[in-house]
Amino acid sequence: MQPYIESKKAIRTYVLVENARSSRLELNGFTIFDSKEKTSLYQLTASRSDIDSAVLFDNSGNKMIANLEGIWIGTKVNVTFSIYDSKLNKWTDGIIRRTAHWFSVDFIVEYNNEQVIANRKSNVRKVKVYHKKKNELLAEFRLRPQRISVAPHKYDMEIYSNKAPDAIHFFLLLIIDHRIQ
Repeated sequence: MQPYIESKKAIRTYVLVENARSSRLELNGFTIFDSKEKTSLYQLTASRSDIDSAVLFDNSGNKMIANLEGIWIGTKVNVTFSIYDSKLNKWTDGIIRRTAHWFSVDFIVEYNNEQVIANRKSNVRKVKVYHKKKNELLAEFRLRPQRISVAPHKYDMEIYSNKAPDAIHFFLLLIIDHRIQ
C-alpha cells in the first residue's frame, strides 16, 4: 500500500459547534462557522425516526444544499446522500458505509464514480479523510478538548482539496460524532 500524500496548507477551515438538544435521545446537529467563529456559514440539522436524517443549509441564501438519510447509530451504517452542485445545477447522489478494523474504523464514501475514505483510529480525537485512488489527504477534523463535560462539542476542520464537496466532510463528522457519543 502506498503512503498517503499529505498537503501542508489548508485551503479552507471551519469550526463546527454542536447544537443544543432538548433531550439525550435527540440527534444533535452543528452550526458551521468560519475559522474565527465569527460568521455562521451553514446549519446541519439532524433528526431521528425509523430512518435518521440530516439536512445541510447554506446560511447565505438559506437554501438546502445537501441531505442525508439512513441508519448510522449502532453497529450498522447504511446511508445515502444527495448534494446540490450549483455550477452544474444538479444533484449528485452517494452512499456511506463503515468498515471496522482492529484499531480503527473506515467510513467509505462513494459518489460520482469517486471513493473517499475517512479513517478514525481508536481513542484518537482526529479523523483524516483521503481520496482512495490518488492517496491524497483531502481533509481532517479534530475534536477540541473540553473543560466542562456538558459543553457543546467543537471540531476544527481543515480542507486541503476541492476534490470532494465540503458537505461530504460535514456528513462524515456528523456520523462519526454520533457514533462516539
